Parts: sequence; structure tokens; C-alpha cells
Amino acid sequence: MSRRRRYAGIASFPWSLPVDVDALGLVEHVTIGGHKVTMKLPTLGDDLLLRAPTDHRGKPLPPQMLKAFEGKWGYRSSERSCYVAAASASLLLYPQEKVHDSEEFNSLSGSFFSWFKAVQEWAAAWTGTPLGNFDNSHNSAFHIPSGKGYLTASPVMMRTLFIEKQPLIRAQLSKAFHHASHGEHLPVEHRMLLSAKDAELGGDLRRAVIDAATAAEVALASYVADNLKARGLERDFIDEMIKDVNCVVNLHALCTRLGGEPEISKGKLRDELANVRNRAAHGGQTPTQQETALAREHAATIVRALRPLPQV
Repeated sequence: MSRRRRYAGIASFPWSLPVDVDALGLVEHVTIGGHKVTMKLPTLGDDLLLRAPTDHRGKPLPPQMLKAFEGKWGYRSSERSCYVAAASASLLLYPQEKVHDSEEFNSLSGSFFSWFKAVQEWAAAWTGTPLGNFDNSHNSAFHIPSGKGYLTASPVMMRTLFIEKQPLIRAQLSKAFHHASHGEHLPVEHRMLLSAKDAELGGDLRRAVIDAATAAEVALASYVADNLKARGLERDFIDEMIKDVNCVVNLHALCTRLGGEPEISKGKLRDELANVRNRAAHGGQTPTQQETALAREHAATIVRALRPLPQV
């Protein structure tokens, strides 16, 4: 088989990344489904729109692709914040008559969404941006030049979300790419917090309190398991013990006996999280907006106290 050829392509994102202006122009070597890809973020233009980045050699992208993606790289939303919708992508592929039909290109395309989902989770957790869903019904978001046009397995739908807290700084974006390239998703308890927040924003208050309680339960159980493991107990015994505890309130009690500090009292946990969750899960009751917000706040406090989010 002939040697691989490096294609100067484009990766369009299914969820616009909220980044600080210092992250623009970032060059990152990532791994997507076992394939090595070099990504380069767009730069800041004179107006509110972001400017197309160069390719891996520092040269302009193919003219046909620049024309097709003009005005689609993202935009500046404030002095420090931008939304990035696409990046240049350097791809190594075996040249074939129909590259977009090749097994290699389809493998890369099919791996993109799971890779980007991990990036999205870390980005949402670090920035406070609602997680949301994106369109993953297509096989690819990669585009490569071909003659006077370009090939794409299937374009994706863009979705822009507002920034609630802080945009991603350069180091965080780089770390998110690193985590995703190694298949490292956001810890479960933090993912459940994001899910609870997303459900609350979408008006699904029952799911919001159920997911919030799950996040707290996972954080408490993880703390207990790590503590008991450090005391020399076997993992199988620990798992059975935690299974027998069987509720978030009892896990809270065990956690505090082992020296943990969940920062929420047992009474508040029972009345304002566990009971609200039980009524929603087993009684089919929809909690009020106030009950939902309080339950999610308590869960977040427990998660951040016992299982703080890894930082860069």
C-alpha cells in the first residue's frame, strides 16, 4: 500500500467550544479512535467573527475549503470570550480513489463524536456551561479537500450555548483534548451534576433531582470505597458493604464516621435531597423549582467537597 498522505482538512464541532481569547490559535496533537490528528484553533479577526487558522505547515487552507467555511469558524461574544465552531485538522490517510468511502476515513469519522463528547464534558464542567445534547446522527465532522471541492462524510448541526461562568483558558482546553484522546471521560459524579443542570434548564425537574441525588450518592460511595481500600480491605468486600448501605442518607452517615466532610448535614440531605428524589422517582411527583434548585445545590456541594474536579 502507498504511503499515507497528510490532508489539510477541517473539523467542524457539533457543540461550539466556549474559550478564552488566549486559547485561540492553540495547536494540539490529539488521538481520535487511534488516529493522530493535529488541530489548530482559529484566530481573532478584526470584527466579531473568528478567522480561519492555517494548516499544520502554517500555510493557508485550500481555497475551496476557505470559501465553504467563510464566517463559520466561530465568533467573539465578549472581550475575553469566544465560541469556536471549527478548527483546522491535519489528517494522515492512505490516498485512495474514493477517500471518503475508505475504511480508514470512516473509522476516524465514526470516532469523532465519542472523542468530542469527552471534550464537551470537561469543557462544560470547567466553564459552568450547560451540557446539552448535540446531533450525533451523522458519521463525521471531518472535511478534506478533493479537486476543486471537498469531501465530508456528513456535516453536523451546530449548537451554540451561552457561557454562564468562565470560558475555557488555553491550559484547560489543552487538557480537555488530552483527556479525550486517552478516553478519559469526566468522573461520573460530575457528569450527573451536568445532567441534573441540563434537565433543570429543560424543565424536566423530576430527572434533575434524580440525577442530582445520584451524583451525591456516587460521590459519597466513592469516598467510602477509597477510605476503606486505604485501610486494607478487599474491593469485593467494600462493594458488598456499600451495596448493603443502600441509600444516600446511610452513605452520608458512613462517610462522616470515616472522617469525611460532605459539608451538608444529614438532616438537610434527608429532607431537601433524598426525600425530594424519592417522591420524584417512586411517587411520580414533580418537585417545585425551588426544591429542584436546592437539591442540585446540595448535591454539588457534596461532590465538590468529597470528589473535587481535577484541575489543570
